[in-house]
Parts: sequence; structure tokens; C-alpha cells
Amino acid sequence: MLVLSNGSIHGSVGGGPVEGACQAKAAKLLQGTKTHHFLSFDLNSVTAADAGMVCGGAVKVLLQRVSAKHLPFFENIGRLQRERERPVLVTVMQPEHDPVLAVWTARDGLAGAALPETLAAELARKAAKTRQSFSLEKDGLRVFAEPIVAPTALHLVGAGHVALATAKVAAFAGFEVVVMDDRSEFADPGRYPEAREVRVLENFDACLGDLGADDYVVIVTRGHLHDRDVLAQALKTGAGYIGMIGSRSKRDAVYRSLLESDYTQADLDRVFCPIGLTIGADTPEEIAVSIVGEMIRVRAGVPA
Repeated sequence: MLVLSNGSIHGSVGGGPVEGACQAKAAKLLQGTKTHHFLSFDLNSVTAADAGMVCGGAVKVLLQRVSAKHLPFFENIGRLQRERERPVLVTVMQPEHDPVLAVWTARDGLAGAALPETLAAELARKAAKTRQSFSLEKDGLRVFAEPIVAPTALHLVGAGHVALATAKVAAFAGFEVVVMDDRSEFADPGRYPEAREVRVLENFDACLGDLGADDYVVIVTRGHLHDRDVLAQALKTGAGYIGMIGSRSKRDAVYRSLLESDYTQADLDRVFCPIGLTIGADTPEEIAVSIVGEMIRVRAGVPA
């Protein structure tokens, strides 16, 4: 959570009395000379219960003053994020010292702080495979790591009723939406105000381009042949999620066609079809919820 000098905030540390106390303390920190402060909260206490904080456990919050001298550091993180280097913001804390900000990437390792070899190795191991924040501690030295993950791009191939609902739900869940169709009346930016990009295609040939793990593909075209051709393209990319709408009989027919065209069973095992979580979805809006729910599960690394 960022607290500005005018008292406004961006982001959150959970709301409620914890957030209110942090906001008040941050205002005082900005007016004083200290560079940081720790606030601790016992959510099991009677006082916490009286305030309606029934989650239990404990919370410790680091308040750290950010000034103009930090700007190049954060600009560098922004650059690394745009380059898809998946930077990890690292805060190194030890007693009697100011917290130190550093950044880790798989390409460059840790820059801005020095860590003991074992702690550095554990940081690299965990940072390379998780999207979630985590902390490490050894001999009084604590490291808090926050992966700075770029929004996952959802490529909606097809712009009909299911795509329309899916775009809305996906954008609300934090995906960057790209919509494409060969029908201009459907692939209309006016229908998709939440989309980052809306493309009108001449046809579905070579419509996906080079995709990586942060790109998800949902295939909802108007016909089986288009779905089959787009799926063939998607399987040649590194997309992190590939989903195709349709019945099991449609899926089996498309899969047979691809197996006859030198695709392997391992390729097909990447595909989510029938698409979406099994929640009894029927309407386009319900199907959209099931699709986005499945993508959230994949994005979070939760097994099926």
C-alpha cells in the first residue's frame, strides 16, 4: 500500500483497523525524520475481536519512507517488468539497520544487496517458481520477496456471446484482454471497452503470434474448423493456458485431426477442454465465470 503525503492511499494491506493504523502512522512517518517503522497487530486479542477482526493470527507491517532517491530503482523494476524479466522486489531487514531494497531476476540474480550464500540460493529457488510473496529468515536476517508479475494477457479468439462475457469477467479479475475475430461487427472496440486490443482478422491464419507463459488463449470461434486451426497454432506457442470451448465429442474429433497432423498426445494434454470449472454453468455469463475461475487456478499454480 502506498500512502501519499496528502493522506490518500493506493492499494491495501487488508482494510479495517490494521489499515487505518498503518495509514495514520505513515502520515506521522512522512512528517518526521525516521526512515521506517514496524507495526505489529495481534488479531487474537480481545481488542481485535471487539473491532470485528476475527481472522486470528498476527500481522507485522513494515512502513518505509520512499523518496525521490528511490525513483531510479523503481523505474528499473518497471523496465524489467516491461521486458518480461519477472522482477522480484526484495526487502532485506536486520536489527539496527534500515531495510534495504533490492531486485532479483532469473537473468541477473540479486542486485542491490548481499546475502549469505545459502539464503541467496533459497531466494533464487523460490523466486524462480512462484508468483506469491514469501519471506526467508536466517540468523536474524530476514528477507521479504514480492514477485512483480505483469498482468496475464488473455487472447480471446472469437468475439461472440461467450467471449463478450468472458472479457468482462477476465478484465475484472486482472487479465489484460485481447479480442480477435474475422467479423467486424463482433470485433468492435465499442463492444469491448475493457479490452486492451480488439483486432479484426482477415482470417484465423497466424492470428496468435509468439506467446509465452504469461499469455492465455481461450478459443471460442463460431466453428469447429476455426477452433481446430487456432488450437493448432496455440500448441506451437509457449502459452501458459490453452482452453477450447466445446463438447467432448467435438474435442475428440479435433484431437483426432491434430494427432493425424503430427501433434502428440503430450501436446493435447496441455489443452483445457471442455473449458472451465465444472460448476454447472449454462448461460454465457456463467460459462465466463467458470472459464476465468479455471484461469485463476492455473495462474495461482493450484493443481486441479
